[in-house]
Amino acid sequence: MAVINRTLDTPRIARPLTPRQVGFAAMFGNAIELYDFMLYSFVAATVFGPHFFPGFEPWLGTLAALTGHAVGFLVRPAGAVLFGRMGDRLGRRPALLASLLLMGVATVGVGMLPTYAAIGVTAPIALVTLRVAQGLAVGGEYPGAVVVAVEHAPPERATLYGAFPQIGNMIGILLAGVSMLVTNLAVGTDTWQAWGWRVPFFATAVLVAFGLVLRVRLTETPEFVKASARIAAGRGAPGGLGTLLREAHRPLLTCVLMWIGPVTFGYAFLTSLLAYVKKYEPGLSTTVVHSGLVVTAGALVLLVLAGGRYGGRWGSDRVVIGSGLLTLLWAVPSYLLIGTGVPAALWLAMVVGAVAYGLFGGVVPATMAHLFPVEVRYLGVAVAIAVSTLIGGGLMPLAALALVGRYDGSAVPMMVMMAAAGLATVAGGVRLRRARPAPAAGERAET
Repeated sequence: MAVINRTLDTPRIARPLTPRQVGFAAMFGNAIELYDFMLYSFVAATVFGPHFFPGFEPWLGTLAALTGHAVGFLVRPAGAVLFGRMGDRLGRRPALLASLLLMGVATVGVGMLPTYAAIGVTAPIALVTLRVAQGLAVGGEYPGAVVVAVEHAPPERATLYGAFPQIGNMIGILLAGVSMLVTNLAVGTDTWQAWGWRVPFFATAVLVAFGLVLRVRLTETPEFVKASARIAAGRGAPGGLGTLLREAHRPLLTCVLMWIGPVTFGYAFLTSLLAYVKKYEPGLSTTVVHSGLVVTAGALVLLVLAGGRYGGRWGSDRVVIGSGLLTLLWAVPSYLLIGTGVPAALWLAMVVGAVAYGLFGGVVPATMAHLFPVEVRYLGVAVAIAVSTLIGGGLMPLAALALVGRYDGSAVPMMVMMAAAGLATVAGGVRLRRARPAPAAGERAET
């Protein structure tokens, strides 16, 4: 960590970024992280089973690969605590730099990893270990990007700047989908399954190098500098997990609930759907699903931007409740459309569901950051997102897919999962309606 701080504090650093540039840097860095994290998720649903978990019946091999995928969510809370404490105590910059480095090394490592046929049981163990590293990294990336963007933003543009990292999420998903689609089309399905899937992982090295150049130019946020000065003067205490749970447990629960719906859609429709379609909708090829991912991610970029631009007029509580209701109401029709086996119907199911996810992602990040005091802001945002993503992005889709297999391909478990996620978000929106922004640093949050 000392090395990271020396790197960031050296006088040879180029001119610091402006607040707008900080927003774009947060967006780009988060795009890289989500590209890496989602790339693993996408490939796990279609490729990792036969390469790293051979000997299983194909569907069980896919579930084994997705279980490895879910490990990334299981360790995400640990990453949230690790990088959240780092960001609240040492600074936002070193935490963001460290998370990007860790993600880049892990992702390139996946691309280089020999298969089970080459090194035996070491292969799946190494694959899961690298997924653990990815989970730790992503646990601190998006929250830190939101906090940095919001704390650097002019007050009247906080919502828009807070949406930049979420736009980065969508760009990362779009890049992952495009990279898989282009590689698949370029080398053919058989070659893609054999080794072509590795190419998008190797591309990470170039993206991470460029992201590090931007992150080195970040300056520490004014709010963090002021909070650090108060702590140094004895007028406050550094935040930690105990402080978060004691002083800000109410906003923490609110944020966990309201994020469950969007992350369940994101991972159920953008990753688990690949495995579901591959097994139970043979009329829909992997290329069709990849194309749907690209279309949906492109729509999400526009939706998040619209939410960030106009969300302040709508009210964040209304957006959250509306997002939850749409997720709830679309749960059954979406899977009925997918069940038709028609590509256009699949794309419609994905894009309509994306409306709830996209508008939410444009409005809520800045609101969420302002619910937590500065001393535990990075940690609070990180833990809230990590827990909701563990529930809605890891455990719920995995359990639903297992039940789909148990009941001969019935989509009912997927429908129930989406409906339950929507209800959780509605509950979070109701709590948000009664919440108040965090008071000045060092005072107790009563939301």
